[in-house]
Amino acid sequence: MNSSALQKHQREVQRLLGRCMLRLQQYETMIKVLLVNHEITAEIDKLTQAQAQRAEEFATNTLGVLVKKLRGSFLVTGETHSPLPERENADPHVPSLSYKIALQMSAADHAQVAGELDALVSSRNQLVHHFIDQFNLGSIDDCAAAQTHLSEYFARVDGHCNRLQHWATEVNNAMRSMLDAMQTPAFLDLLIDGIEPDGTIHWVMAGIVCALREAATELAIDGWTRLDDAVGFVAERYPAHTPGKYGCRTWKQVLHDSRLFELRYRANGGDSRSAWFKERGG
Repeated sequence: MNSSALQKHQREVQRLLGRCMLRLQQYETMIKVLLVNHEITAEIDKLTQAQAQRAEEFATNTLGVLVKKLRGSFLVTGETHSPLPERENADPHVPSLSYKIALQMSAADHAQVAGELDALVSSRNQLVHHFIDQFNLGSIDDCAAAQTHLSEYFARVDGHCNRLQHWATEVNNAMRSMLDAMQTPAFLDLLIDGIEPDGTIHWVMAGIVCALREAATELAIDGWTRLDDAVGFVAERYPAHTPGKYGCRTWKQVLHDSRLFELRYRANGGDSRSAWFKERGG
């Protein structure tokens, strides 16, 4: 046997094997990035922390686990698509953001892609754990067969990487469209003022309610706040938040329609009375 020729073949096997392993690691990294970014639920000021926690969660996952999560979360059919879960113990007064970008496909396409992903995981495990059992690297013929196998395998993994890169591009495009939509006046009305385009008011997140809460925090006496004082407070700090903006004629109507506050009247002396309020449950 020509030892020089054998060593040359063995080095080529090692090169091709290393190339496959590097491409597989790139694929795993791409899946992790996609899983981190396609879905999030967190308070606005903790988004970066939440993304870091998700990245840490996926950091040590095997390819098999990552593929399973990809199939269950990002790749969905009409039957498997589900809404985002509610945040546990969420404070309704703290603004939060939830979004999920998924690739919806037919049941047949989903089954085909799932099968291809499962085959990738199986072949990866075969490559990592049983490659030298499959090929006798002391034989030039087996080395040549191994080179052919590794070249074909690299092409398959590369195809998976290219498809995953396409999916990642689609996620980025969807996120860009979402961010563009978030700059529109209609979205800002909803986010800042709690007003939908059809005029529906989400009182819990309404700007005028937030302003009244802030006024109550600073002006309350024994838990109750004089409405006239709160109105003056809001007018000075948040002049844009007026009852008319929320379809109300008076501040008392705001308190009533929001259903978030209790309203009482207290005598001032003589026949006059003042309106006082506090948040329900407070």
